[in-house]
Amino acid sequence: MKKVPIKELREDLKKELKEELVPDSEILDKQKMGEELYHKLEIRRDIKDSLIVIVASILYAVNVNVFVNAGNLLPGGATGISLLLQHICRTFLHISVPYSLFSILLNAVPATICYRVVGKKYTLRSVLCIFVTSIAVDAIPSHFVTDDLLLISIFGGIINGTLIALILNSHATSGGTDFISMIISKKKGISVWNYIFMGNVAVLLIAGCIYGMNVALYSIIFQYASTQMINMMYKRYDKDTLFIITKKPDEVYNIILKKTNHDATLFKGIGCYKNEEKAMLYSVVNSDATRVLVMDIKKEDPEAFINYFGSKGIRGNFYYQEED
Repeated sequence: MKKVPIKELREDLKKELKEELVPDSEILDKQKMGEELYHKLEIRRDIKDSLIVIVASILYAVNVNVFVNAGNLLPGGATGISLLLQHICRTFLHISVPYSLFSILLNAVPATICYRVVGKKYTLRSVLCIFVTSIAVDAIPSHFVTDDLLLISIFGGIINGTLIALILNSHATSGGTDFISMIISKKKGISVWNYIFMGNVAVLLIAGCIYGMNVALYSIIFQYASTQMINMMYKRYDKDTLFIITKKPDEVYNIILKKTNHDATLFKGIGCYKNEEKAMLYSVVNSDATRVLVMDIKKEDPEAFINYFGSKGIRGNFYYQEED
């Protein structure tokens, strides 16, 4: 089946308008209105994402002061290093250094690299997250809800991972190793959170040899719970394989193309039960688009049979929507 790029679909629409004797000026006005609507929606999305990032950043800081500090845990990434440096300054130098100073300095270089590799808006929202979190950690007083280290590790990790996933889904990061993970994910097209977790475990074990394995092991539980929540809630680099048996292959293909910008392959066969000719479309899409895509396909063809499942890995060209 012939592939119909989005550009050609737009040209076909323009030709149809001309055939209906619509003046060129009106066509231009409609195109302009489309661009203006797109920019308005983009601005609205940017505002919504920024507000979510601000709220999630404040809650992230609350989690640091309520759970992390309560258990004297060492979370991974820039947050953990910043808290560790604070502890060293208080213990050995007898001075109190703001968390924000260490956090902002440690994130400066990764943010610069992310700006060049991932995108401008993405990095700016991430910087907003880092500043809000850093200031909130210093401003919000610590409040201990429990002294049970296991509860602190598990629930603190769950909250930590949930908030990081919320920030990631709002097209930003919480800084530190999240910057590194996003740069690698963009380059390789894979989710690297489990690898980041293993790196954090290695660092925590080294820190445990210095400050005690009890804290290090509870910190690993915290990191594990956090990583599992991120893997569960953030699906950008996960992929699903779709097999769709339908009587409307052209319409279904256009839905896949418009919604995901992914191609599809058409197979033709015979349904054994009714001995009818069937068309099957095969495509691989981002997991975060699967639910909406399946709903739209079922609206177009209620009789469509859709089988989708997670793809362990792919080789070849695969489209990822840019962050900016």
